[in-house]
Amino acid sequence: MLRLGDAGRKDRAARKRKEPAPAVPKGRMQVRVVSLAFLVAVVFLILAGRLWYLQILTGKEHSYTAQATYTRKVEIPAQRGVIYDRSGNVLANDKPALNVTVVPASISRKKLIRLAEILGADKKAVLDRYDTAVKANNQYEPILVTDNADKNAVTYISERDREFPGVSVTDNWVRNYPHGGLAAHVIGYVGAITSEEVGKKPYKGLPNDAIVGRSGVEATYDKFLRGKFGSEDYNVDAQGRIISSGSSSQAYAVPRHITQPVPGDNLKLTIDMKLQKVAEKELNGAIRRSQENGYAGTGGAVVAMNPKNGQILAMASRPSFNPQLFVGGITGNKEIQEYKYLTSPNSHSPFTDRAITASYPAASTFKTFTGLAGLYYNAITPQTTYTDNGQCWRPTGWTNGCWQSWREFDGTGTVHGTENLPEGLADSNDKYFYMTADNIWNQTRDQNRLPKFYEKFGFGKKTGVDLPGETAGQVPTSQWKAAYQKAVGVKNPEPWTESDWINLAIGQGGLSVSPLQLVRAYSVIENGGTLVTPHVGLEVTNQEGRVVKKIDPKPSGKINISPGDLAAIRQGLRMVTGPTGTAGPQFTNSPLKVAGKTGTGQVSGNQDPVGWFVGWAVDRKKPLVVAVMVEQGGNGEGTSDVAVRNILESYYGIKPQSQSSGAPTQPANTPALSGNATGF
Repeated sequence: MLRLGDAGRKDRAARKRKEPAPAVPKGRMQVRVVSLAFLVAVVFLILAGRLWYLQILTGKEHSYTAQATYTRKVEIPAQRGVIYDRSGNVLANDKPALNVTVVPASISRKKLIRLAEILGADKKAVLDRYDTAVKANNQYEPILVTDNADKNAVTYISERDREFPGVSVTDNWVRNYPHGGLAAHVIGYVGAITSEEVGKKPYKGLPNDAIVGRSGVEATYDKFLRGKFGSEDYNVDAQGRIISSGSSSQAYAVPRHITQPVPGDNLKLTIDMKLQKVAEKELNGAIRRSQENGYAGTGGAVVAMNPKNGQILAMASRPSFNPQLFVGGITGNKEIQEYKYLTSPNSHSPFTDRAITASYPAASTFKTFTGLAGLYYNAITPQTTYTDNGQCWRPTGWTNGCWQSWREFDGTGTVHGTENLPEGLADSNDKYFYMTADNIWNQTRDQNRLPKFYEKFGFGKKTGVDLPGETAGQVPTSQWKAAYQKAVGVKNPEPWTESDWINLAIGQGGLSVSPLQLVRAYSVIENGGTLVTPHVGLEVTNQEGRVVKKIDPKPSGKINISPGDLAAIRQGLRMVTGPTGTAGPQFTNSPLKVAGKTGTGQVSGNQDPVGWFVGWAVDRKKPLVVAVMVEQGGNGEGTSDVAVRNILESYYGIKPQSQSSGAPTQPANTPALSGNATGF
């Protein structure tokens, strides 16, 4: 039974469904159509613009990018230039080897470690390159595994290309040092650039596995020696693998393009290999004799230089190393143990070139320049005398303090007596040079007059030698003393007084010099006043033998010294090796007339003194100034002076009458060293 209410509602719903929807006004419809058309047009315009940009404006760029994505550039290393001595003897050259690289994207870290182990490569260095490439999103650029792979190891991995994907083996050159550790600090060594150096000066533009000079002339003249890399462009697949041509049994890779490498230029040094061998032998002997005399003899250096032009004919430092150790990276237990020892405190810093590191008191060798200063400022004459009767010496006007000479401490109780300038040099009379400094102090208000005079001879400055690592040393001044005391936090700083000059006058009191600086300064006395610029490079030639660079640096300056002053100083230095001189016994019966000076440098702490001798043979057409320094070597008498005598006699074709006593001792824990390298 239907109720009226229900029927009414159904009737109204039916009528509502039958009523047509109101028509959309024509104007509104047109707006909708136009808006839709406009939107479609805008979309098509954007798409068309983008296509135009990609295909027309940047089409070539994307084409190159696409090609690069599927092209791998394999660097072809250039043969490094040869290093010769002045007579054409080979000191360093290249020999053929095998270079192994891998694409990081093609191999896992675990497999890379295994690959490095098989090839005997430096795992730490290889993983560092791998991680750097991944971090920089540069996984498709090959990284170096080793540049000197063993042939058997290469054969092993070549037969397992599925296990080690992305590996490439190419011909390579590796450095060879045919004389082992001879002149190691001069020649230096080579190594791969680090991940931090890639793309930065001076290695900008070099591949990330480039081998460059790391020390010595290998570093100084690296831009000449290393040549220019070549390259081979190969097609690769999406995984970076080179696409080979031919059948599976005879597959081979054909490069799309080849750029031939350009070999490096050759370098000739001023070093005389024959004299270098003698110098190193005599340096070893000097250190050994100091040890036999009860001193530590922890190291030393020798420099032999032509005083006319600054050409260095021999230079050596002890302890030393064999640069061959670094070729191909430090791998294998023996090499790793050797390197650990060389970098340990027990080895006494074998990579430090003591010949150019200014960290030693010049001691009595400096009295020569104090004497010159006295003559230069008319504070003394060659005939000015001082009488040593054993009493304390004090500066003018001083009532405190007591300065004595070495004779008052040598245990014999002897004194110098009355001596003039040449005699004071021959006998190394401390008091004579105290007096000289005192006379200069009392004639001027310039508290740095004496230090400034020493600086004229190049002390306190780098010599400009073409070797990395040189230090300037120190000539103490009033400003230096004030700055030093402030830096170390002295609460009650002492003023700069004459006592500072007194210490400086005999080569002590904060003074530090290098063997090369000392040889250069003494060359001024030998050559008459020219401050030469020392150098070990002689010339650079290309592969055709044409000279690319002549290495002949100009002198650093000219010092105005009167002939009479030079004659007085030379007379005193000649008397040093005479019957009554401090080095007289060591030059008895020598066929050469040698001028020189001994020195015993006192150092802080409980270290033994530094032993010096510097000298040259007078009246020779081919002059040579030689210095030998023994670190913690004692007074130098019977050690450094004997070495200088033997070097000079050998240079002038005289068979040395005083024989070297062989190589010095080494700590008991010294490992067997490679090649000719020794702890000393």
